[in-house]
Amino acid sequence: MLLYNNRRLLRLLLQRQGSIFFRPETLLAGLVLAGLGAAVQHSIDSGWEYAPNIEHHYGFQAVGVGVTFAIVFRTQLAWGRFWEAVTHLHMMYSKWMDAFAQFQAFAEITAKAAFEEGDRARADLLWQKQLRMKWNFALLSAFAAERLSRGDNERMKDDGFERIRSRISMRVEDERCAASLPKFVERRHFKRDSMYDAYPVFEVPSKDQQELLVRSYDHVATVMYWIVWDLADAMKHLDIAAPIQSRMYQELSNGMLGFCNCQKVADVPFPMPYAQLLGWLLIGFSCFIPVYVTIFTGSYIVGPILCFILFMSLWSLNEVAMELENPFGQDANDIPLLDFHLRFTDVLAEICHSNHHAMLCQPLMGVELSAAEVCRAWV
Repeated sequence: MLLYNNRRLLRLLLQRQGSIFFRPETLLAGLVLAGLGAAVQHSIDSGWEYAPNIEHHYGFQAVGVGVTFAIVFRTQLAWGRFWEAVTHLHMMYSKWMDAFAQFQAFAEITAKAAFEEGDRARADLLWQKQLRMKWNFALLSAFAAERLSRGDNERMKDDGFERIRSRISMRVEDERCAASLPKFVERRHFKRDSMYDAYPVFEVPSKDQQELLVRSYDHVATVMYWIVWDLADAMKHLDIAAPIQSRMYQELSNGMLGFCNCQKVADVPFPMPYAQLLGWLLIGFSCFIPVYVTIFTGSYIVGPILCFILFMSLWSLNEVAMELENPFGQDANDIPLLDFHLRFTDVLAEICHSNHHAMLCQPLMGVELSAAEVCRAWV
């Protein structure tokens, strides 16, 4: 996803990265139509007997209105898909972050009380649970990001998937192939200034974890089960009322709902009949652009320019719609899932930082106040 300054118009107009307008095949087609417009004008001026002579533009206008409406409607639907994907992705990560923060706070308070009471075994158990939760939440984020970036819509772009496929046939093919795990790199070795095709995690999955994940049909659901199991196992050790602890499960469930909604966008394509019909209409309309525009303008200069602008506006708008319909992937305009995952791991590491615990245990969080200032604060 590219960020830009919309107040710098000239720089925006000349931006090539992520641009639809500057694609070579689109520019070439526009220039060809402009050249055809000049050729049609020359055939009319030279008196060629087969030169087109259309007395009324009603047919062209009627088709143009229909094609324009269909393209704009598709672009609106595509932006809706893109915005829905971003919304649910933010919700997914925010809810998972809330669940982890709640467990971390509950465990820290309980472990502090247990340590003060001399129950070292209980404190060590909660510390182990905190460590496992941090590892598993990072794995959960990595598998969720990998699943969305490899949705059915994105896989159709790969070699061997050029023909129309059904969800059933793709699922059968997945089951025939051995399940593969994404690449992981330990977060302490992850270099932020380099482009990686691996996901940073706190600890690479162990051999036992990898064996279970390879046999799993749904990696996200598997890791989610590990997290829920740890929550249920630690529940009896927490000095927090059960109704309050249930908020952790609720936030996990809300995060999974956001993931499933993102998965819906990643797997369900734009309706093929609509895209096919719009493609035929756009190609047919483009073929008649040089004829009608040339007869309307009667100029060697204005006619080709209008042919180029009319084609580029409609064709590029349709390309924008196709770009937005599949928001997850590796294209310049796609949602950066690796960045979302990296930000999530940063939050996990920040919440677990020991300085937070040391500061929060102080009565005034490290702020030094005199007795008079304390009294005024209470008043």
